[in-house]
This record gives sequence, C-alpha cells and structure tokens, in this order.
Amino acid sequence: MRAAIYARYSSDLQSEASIDDQVRLCREHAEREGMTVVDVYTDYAISGGHMGNRQGMLSLMNHAKENAFNVVIAEALDRISRDQEDIAGIYKRLNHSEIKIVTLSEGEINELHVGLKGTMNALFLKDLAAKIKRGQRGRVEAGKIPGGNSYGYRVIRKLCDNGTVTRGEREINFKQADIIRRIFDEFVAGLSARQIATRLNKDQIPGPTGGLWNASSINGSRQRRNGILNNELYLGRIIYNRQRCVKDPETGRRKFRVNPESEWIRTDVPHLRIIDDNTWEATQAIKSRYSSRAGNKRQTKKRLLTGLIKCGECGGGMTIIRHNRYYCSAKRERGTCSSSIGIAAPEIENRVIAGLKSILIGNEDFVEAYVIEFKAELARLRKQRGVNERQTQKELNKVNAAIKRCLTFITEGDGDPGLVREELRTLETRKRNLERTINSVHDDKTVEIHPNIADLYRKRVGELQTLLTDDTSRPKAMDLIRSMIDHIQIHAGSERGNPEVILIGALARILAFSQKNKTAASNGSDGTFLMVAEEGLEPPTRGL
Repeated sequence: MRAAIYARYSSDLQSEASIDDQVRLCREHAEREGMTVVDVYTDYAISGGHMGNRQGMLSLMNHAKENAFNVVIAEALDRISRDQEDIAGIYKRLNHSEIKIVTLSEGEINELHVGLKGTMNALFLKDLAAKIKRGQRGRVEAGKIPGGNSYGYRVIRKLCDNGTVTRGEREINFKQADIIRRIFDEFVAGLSARQIATRLNKDQIPGPTGGLWNASSINGSRQRRNGILNNELYLGRIIYNRQRCVKDPETGRRKFRVNPESEWIRTDVPHLRIIDDNTWEATQAIKSRYSSRAGNKRQTKKRLLTGLIKCGECGGGMTIIRHNRYYCSAKRERGTCSSSIGIAAPEIENRVIAGLKSILIGNEDFVEAYVIEFKAELARLRKQRGVNERQTQKELNKVNAAIKRCLTFITEGDGDPGLVREELRTLETRKRNLERTINSVHDDKTVEIHPNIADLYRKRVGELQTLLTDDTSRPKAMDLIRSMIDHIQIHAGSERGNPEVILIGALARILAFSQKNKTAASNGSDGTFLMVAEEGLEPPTRGL
C-alpha cells in the first residue's frame, strides 16, 4: 500500500525538528504496517486554522486527485487541520478518492473523529486565544507592555529570583524621545504629517523601522488609533484591547476590528511619559478638526494597473492621490523624490489597452503566427493524449495480469492468503482508477478548429475593454493583461502635461516578435522596454 506522510508545526516559536520527529514516527508506523512511503508533505510554521496558505496540504490534495497514494499518515488529526470546515473538507475529498487517513494518535479516521476531534481542536484554538488574552491583560494591570515595542522606548530584560526573564518592561530611549517631542511640537506649530516626514528624512533621521519616515507612521489610522500622534503611551498610559484580530474565513488573512471604547483597558505608567498634557491636548484638538471629515475613500474596485506603475525618477511606487491621477508616493509620503509628474488612471489604462490591441490585432503576421501556433498546440495535445491513452492501457493490461496471478495463488493455495488478498485489493483499486481514466478520455469530445479562428481571435482581443467592465470576466481579463507587464515607468515627456510612459515586460517581447526584430526595443538588456504612445505602443527611442 502506498502511503503519504503529512507533518506540520504551527509557529516560529516551535522547533523545525518537530517536522523531522513527526516524519520519523510516521515512517516507523508505515514500516510496521508494510506500507511504502511514496511522498512526504510538510508545512513549516503555518497555523492549522486555515488551509489556504498551507502549500504542503494543497499539494497533497492535488496529488490525491491523481491517486498517487492510498493512505495519508499523520501524527494526529490536529496536524492535518484544527479548523472544522477544513478537516471535514479534507476527509470528504480524500474519502471520495478512496484514500484513508491514519494518525498515530487516533488510528484510522472516520466521521466520528472528524466531528468530535474537529470540534475539540476548534475549541482548543478558542481557549488558547482566551488564555493569551487573559495573560496579556494581567501584564497590563501590572504596568507592563503586552505587545511589541513602540518607537521611543527600549526593552528591558531582567533576571528574576526564580530564574525567569522579565517580559513587558520598558524604559525611555532618550534619543528617540527627543524625535517624538519634535514631531509633536512641529505638528502643533502647523506642519502636516507629510511635511514632518520630509524634514526628518532630509535630516537623515532613521524611522521607527530603521528606514525612511512615512506620513502614515506619524498620522496613523483614525479608526484604529495608532501612529505616533495617537499613541497614548507617550502620555504615560497603556491602552489595551482597543482592537481585536479576526481571520477572514475565505483567505485566512488577519483583519483588525476596533472594539467599543468601553472595553478598553487603561493603566497609568508615569515613568514612561514623554509628552506633557498641554502638547497632547493641542495635538488632539488639531486632529479633531478633521475627525468629522470623510477622509480618504479607499478604492473598493482594484484598478487594472494597481501596483505596476513606478516613478521614472526614483523607482518608487505611484498611487492615486487626487482627481484619479497617479503620483509618486515617495514624494508625497516621504519627500524623498522631486518628481511632480502625474498621469490620469483612465489615460494610462486606455493607452495600454489600445497598444495591446494594436499589437495583437493590427499586425497580420502576428495573427497568422497565433493561428499556426494554436493549431500546432492542439495537434500536440491530441498526440500526447494518444500516447497517454496507450500507456494507460498498457498499465491496465499489466494490472489485469497481476490480478489473474493473485487469483491463481489463492485458488491453488500458494503463498500467504492474507498478503495476497491485500495485494489483490490494491490491484482492484488501481484497475478501477485506470478504467475511469480511459473512459474519461473516450468521453471527451474531439476539439475541432473553427474555420474562422483568426476572426474569432480578433473579436476576443477587441473585447478587452468590455471584459474589464463586466464583473464576471474582469478578474480573468485583468490577470491576463497584468501577466504581460512587469512594471510601467512614468517619465517627464517632451511636452508639458504629456508624460512619457515606458512599459517593461512581455508586451515588449510580443512587439519584437510581431515585427520579427529582436532589437526593436534595444534599450533594455533583455529587449523588454516599450514606449506607450498616445495612439498605441511603439519602440522607445534611444536614451529613454
């Protein structure tokens, strides 16, 4: 019997040796049961609360569809998953593929294990979270910091009488404290967070993470009450339980939600005070003037080129700031770039789409090459399907011969009947899978090439803008276009108000191919530079 081993440990605080220990124990179990281990799947430092980010488990499930093994061995059911929905789904899909789950703790898993152990594991996670929160609150009540370190303080480690090391104690970092006072004083004096960040970066003062200062580090979030100007620890007060963390059941990503202020826990720590009351109150009074405003409205619908547009001067990202235009975020948030070039989002999107159409539709040689390649790929797939079918039939013949030999052994009394019957069951399972594969190939309808494939191709590419406006087709259309773009650089153009756009990625290589000229974009070392002109796409001039 072919076995796959799955092992996982959940956090960076645990040792990677935990994986090796789990695999070793599972291998020993497989050897005792006469199983052959064909593969090992692992997830390192991954929580069992969601399966979406567990590549080892996802790979195991994909191979299970191919009947690559007959049984999955794990140390315990909670190693496979602690989420009730996930463990039920894993069991359901493996059971459908006639694959058993065996754990060293529970034995062979059935529906009862999935129901009871799944509930127990989910309760364990909930109980663990409650214990952690209870411990953190106790530290807050004792005047200690329950989480990470804030800018302006340093962590203190002291050895206790019982041999343990203290946790949560802080002392003021006086050099950073002077920077905090400067930030508050400049804000009260009328400077904005962006202006303050620009001045700090100009004076080469390292930010909280050791890099450059951002306006967001100073201003923080109005809802979550974070950032330097909102941190009440500088006033000598610990605020705990302002927010809670929840996991999105679809993505497994953490999201923060603000708790009602009545649930906040406050503890005074006067020895950590950096800002006086007057400065703090003046700061909050200024911030309260804007508290009733709507603030920046987040883009709810992802734009076509989000994250791909870069400043041609500093190389930093460009974001939509005002009037639906892209500007250099480094200039706005840090003051480290002098570029004032902006471009409207619809303008650059239309340029890219128009250029894409002009390449893929306007060039007859490219369309002809597409049709030729399409036919060649279809012929290759048909040939490969025939090869696979012959190989499958050949393997099925071998399995049938092996089944016949097993039956002969049983009827004639040669060998151990128990071992022969186990091998016979394995062969019967393999036979059913092979027959299912052959039947599915026979059921597939033959794909015929449409006589007007070139016209259909032109029509589909021409519908790109329509596809982007349709909510059902938009994600796939965006993925297709974005897959051909590495990034886009925005430079100052020769005419004011008409920026120069250089696209870097596969579209330039497509242009070079369509022109049958590998040096069409000779600017880049790999031939990937492409100018996005107002009327479409063209090779860039030398020196861009």
